[in-house]
Amino acid sequence: MVVSLYRRRVAATVIELAKDDPSLVKEVIARLRAAGEIELDDLVYLDRIADRWIGIAEGLRRGAARVLTT
Repeated sequence: MVVSLYRRRVAATVIELAKDDPSLVKEVIARLRAAGEIELDDLVYLDRIADRWIGIAEGLRRGAARVLTT
């Protein structure tokens, strides 16, 4: 039971990091794959979360740029 709680906390922390710094998460995953530390299909869900937050950040930047230029 303690291990389960620990794993949930680690997972929550990693997901939060994917939201806070998605580029870093994608870079670390790419390095782990290149080094053979993880399989190609490992951490795909984190890769998707990072992609989603990169898209959100880009959308926010575009929206802010439109507001500033008008």
